[in-house]
Amino acid sequence: MAKLRNYLPYLILLGMFGLLAWLVYLNPVLGVDTTVSGFIQGISLPGFDGFMGFISRLGNFPAWVISPVAAVIWLWCKGYRLQSVICGLVPAVTALIVGIYKSLIDRPRPYGLEDGGTSFPSGHTAYALACYGVIFFLIPRFIRDPLLRLVLRLVCLVPIFFMGISRVYLNAHWPSDVLASYLLAGAVLGIGLTYLRLRLAKGVNHA
Repeated sequence: MAKLRNYLPYLILLGMFGLLAWLVYLNPVLGVDTTVSGFIQGISLPGFDGFMGFISRLGNFPAWVISPVAAVIWLWCKGYRLQSVICGLVPAVTALIVGIYKSLIDRPRPYGLEDGGTSFPSGHTAYALACYGVIFFLIPRFIRDPLLRLVLRLVCLVPIFFMGISRVYLNAHWPSDVLASYLLAGAVLGIGLTYLRLRLAKGVNHA
């Protein structure tokens, strides 16, 4: 039970993800989605179109796998085997669950735009949080310089924060797709980092 309590917040996130998936399955178009989409798509700032397009492309394959693969290799070569495994597993598990739910929910994209694929959940958003999130939390363990640490973590936060906005702005996803992705990837990330913390606390550096 003590161990379960460590994972409880992330299990709750998974439960919220499941409830949202069921709601979307029953109601493919939610009223709140159209309202929030209209607000986000109404943003008019100089250069915003280009910035949103750039952020969105960071979630395309193979761009989204470059950072975690590089981190996995670097950590493994440096002897941080458990950190390397977690850094690879968090994005991989997230991608697997995203693929399963895209097939199960089979929600059309807004107005049938983008590539014609299914909309729920947003793969780009989930991958951004899973990939850059795990790196964000590992950076303090390996980067000693405070300024460099701050810069690198801010770089990680940019796609994490803006990816969801970009997918709605570009009319590729509904806001509920994005929210679901943050819930799912946040849960997987939290479970992975909690497992890492508990294993390291025992002096174990392998999965």
